[in-house]
Amino acid sequence: MNEFVFKASIITAVAFLFYRVFLQRESFFIANRIYLIGCLVLVFTLPFVSLPPLINYQGYLATVLPHISSTEENSSSVYAKQLAAESSAQSIASKPPVASKLIYQDPAVLQKTSQKPVTTTGYSFAFWLFTCYLFGVVVFSGSLLLQLGIILYRIRQSADKIQDGNIVIVNTTQRQAPCSFFHYVFIYPDDYDFETYQHIIAHEKIHARLYHSLDLLLAKVATIVLWINPFIWLLRKEIEKNNEYQTDAFMVEKVQVDKQRYQLNLLQIAVPNRPLSITTNYNQSVLKQRIMMMNAKKSTPHAYWKYSFLVPVFFGTLLLLNKPASSREMSGNNTQKNPLPLESADQIQKAKPQSEKHPNGGDESSIGNYADSKTDMSSGYWYSHQDKENYCLEFKGSQGNSQWNMSRCFRKDSFKKTGDNSFVLTKDAGTLQLNGNLQAEVSQGKYTFTENKDFANYLAANSTASQEKNLVLFLFFADVNRQYVEFLKSQYQTLNGQRLLEIAIHNISLTEYQGYIALFEQYNHKKPSMSEIIEAKIHGVDQQYVQQMEKMGFPGLSMKKIIEAKIHGIEPGYVQTLKDAGLANLSLDKVIEAKIQDVNPNSVKELKELGFRDLTLTKMIELNIHGVTAAYIQELQSAGLKNLTLDQALEAKIHRVDAGSIKEIRALGFTNVSFEEIRNARIHGVDASFLKGLKEAGLPALTIEKAIEAKIHAIDGTSIQAAKKKGYDFTSIDKYISLKIHNQAIESLKE
Repeated sequence: MNEFVFKASIITAVAFLFYRVFLQRESFFIANRIYLIGCLVLVFTLPFVSLPPLINYQGYLATVLPHISSTEENSSSVYAKQLAAESSAQSIASKPPVASKLIYQDPAVLQKTSQKPVTTTGYSFAFWLFTCYLFGVVVFSGSLLLQLGIILYRIRQSADKIQDGNIVIVNTTQRQAPCSFFHYVFIYPDDYDFETYQHIIAHEKIHARLYHSLDLLLAKVATIVLWINPFIWLLRKEIEKNNEYQTDAFMVEKVQVDKQRYQLNLLQIAVPNRPLSITTNYNQSVLKQRIMMMNAKKSTPHAYWKYSFLVPVFFGTLLLLNKPASSREMSGNNTQKNPLPLESADQIQKAKPQSEKHPNGGDESSIGNYADSKTDMSSGYWYSHQDKENYCLEFKGSQGNSQWNMSRCFRKDSFKKTGDNSFVLTKDAGTLQLNGNLQAEVSQGKYTFTENKDFANYLAANSTASQEKNLVLFLFFADVNRQYVEFLKSQYQTLNGQRLLEIAIHNISLTEYQGYIALFEQYNHKKPSMSEIIEAKIHGVDQQYVQQMEKMGFPGLSMKKIIEAKIHGIEPGYVQTLKDAGLANLSLDKVIEAKIQDVNPNSVKELKELGFRDLTLTKMIELNIHGVTAAYIQELQSAGLKNLTLDQALEAKIHRVDAGSIKEIRALGFTNVSFEEIRNARIHGVDASFLKGLKEAGLPALTIEKAIEAKIHAIDGTSIQAAKKKGYDFTSIDKYISLKIHNQAIESLKE
């Protein structure tokens, strides 16, 4: 066990350091997630992999700690065997020497035991070390099981759960930081306004859909097994941070929330209430890093080269960790010399420790059990204020910390006054009675909703019932009546209560629904499904937006493409600014890509002012991906690269050519250096310092091309000075290259 922990710790350290040095600042969150989870797998597999002999000193690292602990482990195992062999004896001291019972063992073991008799008075250091390790495993395993139990308890005990697609929102009664565990989202709703609440729910939904809880659970298990290794805790922290980075990127790029508002939201709701460590939580202590990552420029595809080092790094670690397998081990270790007699083998088997159980043992499927009980919303409290011709009311389950709340506005003339402080609103679905002075500027009171039994029976008779206890109340608020239901039945063969509930939640009126059907039939040439209409409503696609798309020059689009455009925020103003900048023949796919890559029409004008007239949107997207701006090109021009093309500017940016390095090279006398020479010099790592060293070594007529050749052959100013001390004093770099290639003294070259 000591050897496994030692090897796993080294692998974890290598994995963590590689990530921190090469990958941490890259915005490849999916690739980084695969890497981090893959590292957890490698930590528990590589220590057991054996390879044939490939290099000298193979398995060197494995000899450092295991060699020290091997004596202790051997003595412990022999001690266990001794106790097992003599457990039936009355007195250990009365038995023959231990060595006499081990005559069938390997001679090397026998020699050790005979030279140093096994003592039975006390326990070895290895025993106490292993006991301490097991104690930590038990403690952290208990902590994990306790956290799982708390989550199960909260899910079962919560009376306010909302099914949102495959996500279950659990509104807690106690203040806590928002968090999620698989498809459950926990939130204390009373602490947040509507916009903040929406941001939190959207954020935690992304965690749930990406199964980030699985990452955290795997990392938690890894820290239980390797709790004494500090690098496993650091690796677990990076997994948590990467999950947050990935979620933030989805929020900004896919959900299309305003970045600044979202970042302010993160800062404003940061609270000290800490969630359970196996949940993905909205409030993190890494807020600064998350905001910096959101504002950082996205990594270019060229940065993927860093992942190419993974194979040699981990393969090299494997070679240094594990001793080469012998031919007998490679063939399955089927033969064994000096076999133990049956009795001794049985004793050793008894002495072997039992295999450790998974620290998170048990059936996790119980986490997914969902109770259908719902909070009864038929009565509670209301709070109202007037807004022109409307009463805008907020409904809550209690005056204090309510498990739920809901807001709706109603026309004033829709309520009928039935008493001094009693107002009634009747619809097909039921009757809402408000007790209190509704006509005051700001007022409050109690409410009662009584569903229409005939309407409820009508829904049941038409197979539109739902497990949602408050379905009829939601239909009441959304004006879904019998006429609406009959219309839906005429359009679809089947109609269930869940779809009705979604229509009510997203407040799609009958007139609006009929308009969506006409819209889809006009542009998709087929009748839409209910889910398609609900999706269009969620993303704000209507007749006006479709007409705007046509006016923007995108006729004949499918509704799917129109919804995609809306999701990415394609508006007439943005498209018109692209056209005003001189970008013609725009396709919607390219416009969407330009929006995703944040192409600014002003940058098009700036580039045209520099003389780049034939710009296309495709080229602008490419330039924007790599961060090529008019300011960058002007810097290169000021450094002497006057006639750059856009493709050359792209190459310069990709190879990180900057104006400062160009000026330094020119200051050394390379005044007529071309772009190609500068680019090639950068590729091969030839900078002003390297050139200066060559010149000071006595090469005044040096060219950039010859300097690159010198760099390729590992020749620099220091090596030339060393060659001169040996008598090789040349004025041509070619002779030093020849000397380097032959790697021997060439007397004919001496001057």
